[in-house]
Amino acid sequence: MLRPLSYFAAAMGLALISISFAGVGFQLFAAPPEEPFSGWFADYPMFEALLIAITGVGACIFPFFLKENPNSKLVNTLKYLWIIVGVVFVGFGGLNYFTHIGLIVPTIK
Repeated sequence: MLRPLSYFAAAMGLALISISFAGVGFQLFAAPPEEPFSGWFADYPMFEALLIAITGVGACIFPFFLKENPNSKLVNTLKYLWIIVGVVFVGFGGLNYFTHIGLIVPTIK
């Protein structure tokens, strides 16, 4: 039932890996140092790129997860990849609301 969706997820995983390389190459993930939270990672643009790449790897593994007898190591790897990245993305995404507003408000004055 999810097999067609899993192929799309794998293709999007390849896109995420490409985006992570492009983000590092073109310095898209470097937050301005003035941002309240994301600014702490201004000197570490690889942090966000690594999260995106790990998510991409997890998406690429997803079709193999749906096999009738999936490899238990593969299942555990996928589970931990998605748990770690999911928790960090939720925290980072939630704090981005604060940080973007925290960057905009001082520049309005």
